[in-house]
Amino acid sequence: MKVSIAFQRASHVNWGTGVEAEELPWPETRGRVMRHPLLHLETEARGEMTHYGGLVLAQQFVRQFGIAQRLDQGLRLFKRHAPYYESDHVLALTYTLYADGTCLEDQGTLQGSEAVRRLVGACRIPDPTTAGDFLRRFKTAEDVEQLSAVIDRVQEEAWSKLPRRVRRQRTKHELALVDLDGHVKPLYGEHKEGADFSYDGRWSYQPLVVSLGGSGECLRVVNQPGNTRSSDAAAGSLRQVLPWVKRHFRNAIVRGDTDFDRADVMQAAIDSAAYFAIGGRVYANRAALAQALPESAWEPFIPRAQRRQSNGPARQGRTPNYRERKAEQRRFRRLRTIGQWVAEIAYQPTGLDCPCRMIVRRIRIEEKDRQGALFESFRYRLVLTNLPRSYSAREIVDLTYQRCDQENVIEQFGAGIAGWRMPVAEFMATRPGFRSPGWPGTWASGSRSWRCPRRWCAGNGNASAAILFISQPRCSKRVGA
Repeated sequence: MKVSIAFQRASHVNWGTGVEAEELPWPETRGRVMRHPLLHLETEARGEMTHYGGLVLAQQFVRQFGIAQRLDQGLRLFKRHAPYYESDHVLALTYTLYADGTCLEDQGTLQGSEAVRRLVGACRIPDPTTAGDFLRRFKTAEDVEQLSAVIDRVQEEAWSKLPRRVRRQRTKHELALVDLDGHVKPLYGEHKEGADFSYDGRWSYQPLVVSLGGSGECLRVVNQPGNTRSSDAAAGSLRQVLPWVKRHFRNAIVRGDTDFDRADVMQAAIDSAAYFAIGGRVYANRAALAQALPESAWEPFIPRAQRRQSNGPARQGRTPNYRERKAEQRRFRRLRTIGQWVAEIAYQPTGLDCPCRMIVRRIRIEEKDRQGALFESFRYRLVLTNLPRSYSAREIVDLTYQRCDQENVIEQFGAGIAGWRMPVAEFMATRPGFRSPGWPGTWASGSRSWRCPRRWCAGNGNASAAILFISQPRCSKRVGA
């Protein structure tokens, strides 16, 4: 049993991975290079072994949902195919990420593995340099939207094939939680097109991430220059995402931090007949409205974490708060929350045609230093929403701040898979690189409706183990609901 040899990376210090054109194998029939055949389990004494066995699941998902055909029909970048099709390049990039690749050169590892080529039914896999040339063919936003449209259609079909019980639960009872957030991606290359200095002075891009709360599936990732606000592309992304998300849920709630306190973002949710619960900025007029509320309008509020601790079993021998104890011994300036209250105000945001609810959370803070207690003050946190009155102010605050789980999604987008890698220097060519990591999330959704064929799991003893014992490649972490 042979083991695939690690393929040497192409870089500026060698001559790359290319071979002479007349030595390259060509498909025996017309059509795409990756045929994604129906896999059968069989023993072979002199076969080749690979540790990328998790690609079997991805390959069968591509075959079941006809992703290669959808890509060739919806994505038109080549005038002629010599011999690769658009689907060959997109799926090769995605397989590289799914196999824990971190850059374009890692595609050469799959290219040099005979076992991987047989798995995807290809006589050869695109070279890393060819993959970079393919990404540079995305020259306009319309080219990227063609790829996004294909991914969205596959996502919809994967959802539609979930078990009937899950689909019925979603359409009748569940609300889709569409979370918005930005991410500052520092860059180390000086020749990155579209890069700029962010608000904290870093040379960077600032992509917008639109994800589905609970499952962590990335619905849209839009790259932007570093000097823009992450919310600049939010309204347009919501108008693309919300219509097809609502077809599979009872309704949708758009959540975001204070950077998304904008009329165009809220109006995009209203135009799609969806709800929003967005953190509000504490402007002077809003703070004046909160301070003018009578004391009878405030209701005590206990944070969700403290409620869970009080309702859960009592812990024996709780560890003391060493941080607070050390700060008190050294007489540092300390802030301590004494109590919290919530209230509600009818509010008309500027630029919106319909009124909404402004939920105000008042936090009472005690300040101490080496002299002891100095004074107490109030801080206000706001939430703007159009949720119906059936949602109380406490429920809205809990629902809004659960959006913090999206930080785990953003972290795993770069740590679980190399989603934040910038494969090329051209700005528009980085956008399809951001959309390709969305496939593993779609595969994870579709895998819940698809069972591993029996012939892969039962049969020839060690032969099945030789194929399926291999640990599956890392994928995006799925945040628990």
